[in-house]
Amino acid sequence: MSDTPPDGVRWPDAVAATGGGAGAAITARDWSDTPLGPIDDWPQSLRTALALCLHSPAPTVLWWGDGPLPLPNDAYRRLLGPGRDAAPGRPGAEVWPGDWDALAPLLAGVRAGRGAADSPDVPVRRAPEDAGEDHWFTFTHSPVTDESGLPAGVLTVGAETTARVVGAGRLRLLTALGAALADVTDPEEVARRAVKTLAGAAPVPFVQLHLATPNGTRLAAADGVENPPGPVDGWPLAEVLADGTPRLVPPAGDRPADPVVAVLPVPDPGAAAPAGVLVAALDPRRPVDADQRAFVELLARQIGAALAVARAHRHRSADRAELRLSRVLSDRALRRAEALARLAGALSSARGREAVVEVLTTVVPTVVDAVALRVAIASPGRAVLDVAGDDAPAGPLPIDADVPLARAVRDDAVLPLAGADGRPTGLCLPLRSGDGGTLGALEMRWVGPVADDEALRNLLDAVAALCSQALQRAELTGSAQAMAGFAARLSVTRSTAEAIEVILDAATTALGAELPGLAMRAEGRRVRLWHHDDVPGTLAATFHDLSVDDPRPIVRALRDGERIVLRDRADFAARFPGLPDPVGGHGLVTTVALPLFGAGHRPIASLGFGWRRERPLRDTDLALLDTVADLCEQTLERVRLAAAEHNLVTRLAGRLRSSALTTPRGMEVATRYRPAMSGLHLGGDWYDLVRQDGDRLAVVVGDVVGHQVEAAADMAQLRTMLNTLIRLGVPLEEVFLRLTELLGVGFLGTCLVVVVDPVARTARVARAGHPHPVLLPAGQPPRAVRTAHALPLGMVDQPMTVTTIAFSPGDVLVAYTDGLVERRGRPYDEGVAALYRSLVAVRDEPVEAIADALLHDLAGSEDDQALVVLRHLG
Repeated sequence: MSDTPPDGVRWPDAVAATGGGAGAAITARDWSDTPLGPIDDWPQSLRTALALCLHSPAPTVLWWGDGPLPLPNDAYRRLLGPGRDAAPGRPGAEVWPGDWDALAPLLAGVRAGRGAADSPDVPVRRAPEDAGEDHWFTFTHSPVTDESGLPAGVLTVGAETTARVVGAGRLRLLTALGAALADVTDPEEVARRAVKTLAGAAPVPFVQLHLATPNGTRLAAADGVENPPGPVDGWPLAEVLADGTPRLVPPAGDRPADPVVAVLPVPDPGAAAPAGVLVAALDPRRPVDADQRAFVELLARQIGAALAVARAHRHRSADRAELRLSRVLSDRALRRAEALARLAGALSSARGREAVVEVLTTVVPTVVDAVALRVAIASPGRAVLDVAGDDAPAGPLPIDADVPLARAVRDDAVLPLAGADGRPTGLCLPLRSGDGGTLGALEMRWVGPVADDEALRNLLDAVAALCSQALQRAELTGSAQAMAGFAARLSVTRSTAEAIEVILDAATTALGAELPGLAMRAEGRRVRLWHHDDVPGTLAATFHDLSVDDPRPIVRALRDGERIVLRDRADFAARFPGLPDPVGGHGLVTTVALPLFGAGHRPIASLGFGWRRERPLRDTDLALLDTVADLCEQTLERVRLAAAEHNLVTRLAGRLRSSALTTPRGMEVATRYRPAMSGLHLGGDWYDLVRQDGDRLAVVVGDVVGHQVEAAADMAQLRTMLNTLIRLGVPLEEVFLRLTELLGVGFLGTCLVVVVDPVARTARVARAGHPHPVLLPAGQPPRAVRTAHALPLGMVDQPMTVTTIAFSPGDVLVAYTDGLVERRGRPYDEGVAALYRSLVAVRDEPVEAIADALLHDLAGSEDDQALVVLRHLG
């Protein structure tokens, strides 16, 4: 919104017309009886800050004056919901969603000049009567100065952090549960500790654990809630125990406020039937979605693993007691039982896949009395196995290799290994996940022939179950860590290009997928596909010239918002008959096209990737896809909003930095300004062009210390005064001295004035602490225009020494602010040398192309950049 309305339009009317519902509410109120006074008398600094606030797409509120009085935008008012009156001017305690007693002194500190501050992860909870979800936001509070140069207000901008906060809470609960159940040797104690850990936790407001018995289930532990949600008799315990399928029980009709209750099987890694049933109420302040269901399923899996370990210890004790009583078991059997217990303990404490593999290769041989052991790990969807053990270096093994270890994984079958005499001396044992997939295989060899007896089979089954459960737990832990790393990398991206780079690199790494591509709309109906260099050129070429009507899955996902999962290439052929399949031709089997949504739930992009081996996507995998999509969507929306704010600031800055003029005859001029960073940050760099008599042109480039609105206000004042002094014909030697006399010494900055005379073929330079301009004479290398040493602006107390140089046809002159060449951790002279190299490379180009090249080659600044490029045409 422009803070300067067209002629004849009152400023408040412009606010009402363009500021949305919040703008209309502000102008409809009578502010005469408030500290702000009548709206027509509001200062320009307040108007400018309010314009930025009302047009920010992020939840934003401007706090102004003593009190302070809040002026929220539409997005901020929607954030608070109907349960809270967020009308402009309401007391801060009624408008702030968090702890006002904590915020009030923080805002006071910002206004007192202590700098910007933030309020991390503020919960925004709806009123009980509102059917809304909990959300969390991090708010940044930046000072806004008035015409005196002192902070008069605070601009608060919110960014949603709900996904991170919820995910961190769930991860903490999973970690606490794992720690509570570690080394527990009694199934009853497992049940008690599990329920005690989960009881009262926000993600699971109610929990009970029922253990399986020959006659059904029995309640092993409950959290003691007096009025459990839902009818207890209505929980389908028997059904879940019988078929192993989770069920959701909605609240009863007479208790609609109760949460949804999940009734889940507690899987037993060593058996086909569940070990029990977990009854857990879902968090009523979170959506009942795949993410929340996957979380409670993880809880059930963790409890099931602990029960399996406890049963292994109990069986060992029972075996030892039976040995003492009946003397039937052999010493070898006892050693195996003890070794199995050690294996269970070692695996339960192993963190991560590498640690699990270390346990498998060192402990399992002693459990089964094997002389050699290798383990092959099958990462979901990968076409190679990671093999370790048997004193051989770890390495990849193609899953289609014609060797028993690969066949055991590929065919999910136990394969005997024959010795030189043809008798079996070993076997390959597949390791299976709870849903029937194959996690890998163990290859074990013994000294001599192995007898096929029931005791050995039972031992190997127990070993396989423990190893499988540990690998599956490590896979889930690895996925959680990968998601955390993915989220961390996304959180520091500042532009769409950076976000796309991280999405293509880290999203597929977290999923174990390959050949990622990101489709986004381009001009008109065109679609652009972003991809990494590792995508074969022959494959990338098939996705050139895409349009929104293209029938391929990645474009269809972008166009229709449909998630497309193709299990194999036969599935592709059935769903897209007659369509060429270049992705399958390059080795991918299972592929996914994942739509990414923006504001208003409109698809803004789609992410495509795949695996070189068929990967059945389980519910937990689909929940992982949803997590990836959520993270990508939040990041793309955040950088889009930041870019929009950046463009808004750039346009506002352009109004302050450009002059309307015609280019003098015989000259070519290009100007550029680039703010320091994305977001609502105004800088103190500026340029100005002032026409003088006789086709002379005064070029002014300056830099005021600081950012934010106060620097922009100082810059606007200096620019106006310098422009006026030059137009009045003040001698160049006295311009900076007159400026000090008029404005005093209450500011600090640098400035350069170059008066170019194309007829006289000269340029006169006056410099107040500013970087030297660069002259590129025709056919010669660039050089700095050296001038006499001069004090910065605000410190000039005598006439300046003016340097006159030749400026001939074909010469190029470059004036700039230090943000163009100055970088943290790099000597200043290296930045100037980089400017020279870039300038020489494009010296024969038009000045517009030269300016673009300089900004491109010298990107990465943390400061504003102002640039003017002139060429004498002759």
